[in-house]
Amino acid sequence: MVRLPPVIGHRGLSALAPENTCAAIHAAYSHGISWVEIDLSLLGDGTAVIFHDDTLERCTQHQGHLVDINREDLAWLDAGSWFSHEFAAEPIPTLAEMLSLLSTYHMGLNLELKAQPHVSHATIVRCAYSHIKKYWKSSQPIVISSFDHDILLAYRKADPDALLAMLYEDLQPDWQSVAHRIQPLSLHCHYPELTQDSITAIKSKGYQIAAYTCNNLNEAIQLWQSGIDTLFSDQAHLFTQYLNNKAE
Repeated sequence: MVRLPPVIGHRGLSALAPENTCAAIHAAYSHGISWVEIDLSLLGDGTAVIFHDDTLERCTQHQGHLVDINREDLAWLDAGSWFSHEFAAEPIPTLAEMLSLLSTYHMGLNLELKAQPHVSHATIVRCAYSHIKKYWKSSQPIVISSFDHDILLAYRKADPDALLAMLYEDLQPDWQSVAHRIQPLSLHCHYPELTQDSITAIKSKGYQIAAYTCNNLNEAIQLWQSGIDTLFSDQAHLFTQYLNNKAE
């Protein structure tokens, strides 16, 4: 059975490099982080890229909607200067580029599939599935997650052996029936909304549980002690250092 690591770098190592970029993956690898989480979105021409938001403002120097740009626009988009001048001209990576890079480093991956307006579930699933089959060569696993559980159901039909994870902001009362249909490896929940009872319930059904996004080490220690298997963190290097020191 695949076991998630205690720490996963949130959008790469996003405390030290711009999120969802190759630079954030290089930073994660150089700090000994074995797994990262990144976000898959589609451009207007169907190009698969690693980007979180529906709009460009927060993580580039430009404005507009992601679906209004095409692959050729990636050449002039700057996804690094907003973070630091050190990362000026850092591009938005394509999914193919990112899967190839992670495979070179033999890192594990949680790929979140973003639901987008006017993009069908079938299109998102077909894109992710085909890219993974072609480009994923890592010795480590890949886990597919989404807040849109219909996307996960579609992915389960496309790949019966896929490792899936159900994302929740607030754990819903019907989570068990949904999980029965999806058969996930894990549930990924917003940690301030988790209770000890919900953690115990999830674990009792045989699912792993991951919590996002924790950047405080004292809180992280409490969450691990409560039974959380995995934490997503922007500060994954600090958590990894703590765990390494503890193991010595």
